[in-house]
This record gives sequence, structure tokens and C-alpha cells, in this order.
Amino acid sequence: MKIKSIYGVFSVDEPVLIELLKSKPVQRLKKISHQGTLKHKGIRLYYSRFEHSVGVMLLLRKFMAGVEEQAAGLLHDISHTAFSLV
Repeated sequence: MKIKSIYGVFSVDEPVLIELLKSKPVQRLKKISHQGTLKHKGIRLYYSRFEHSVGVMLLLRKFMAGVEEQAAGLLHDISHTAFSLV
């Protein structure tokens, strides 16, 4: 599975990570800003919780973490809601 994000283009071959990336809970993170309260200070740097979570997964991959740790990195923001500020 090829993914294009703010981190560039990368491939994910592990079935469990592909399934997680396609899941509704992870896809929902695309609609949630990671900006928090910065927008109230006039700072407009938009990236989503999805992009942040993918970045954590990729960073773990770079440091040779196992698939379970990469999955944990991908899912670490899964509980955030649309009104999350931090």
C-alpha cells in the first residue's frame, strides 16, 4: 500500500498496518486538527491527527520498531474527538 502524506511517499506492506490505516477510526483522524489552541493565537499550521499518527508510525519504523509498536504509534491518538484541543 502506497501512502502520500506530508512525510512524502512511503509503502506499508504489513497486513495489520494496512488494515488499521484503512479502518474507520483511523480514517476519522483526518477530520481532526492537531493544531489545538494555536489557531486562537492566529497561527495557522494545519495538519490532522491522522498525519501526526502516521508520522509517529514512520518514526518508529525508522528506529526499527516492531509492527506492534508501529501499530501502537498509529493508534495513540485514536481516542481524540473533533473538539480536542491538545
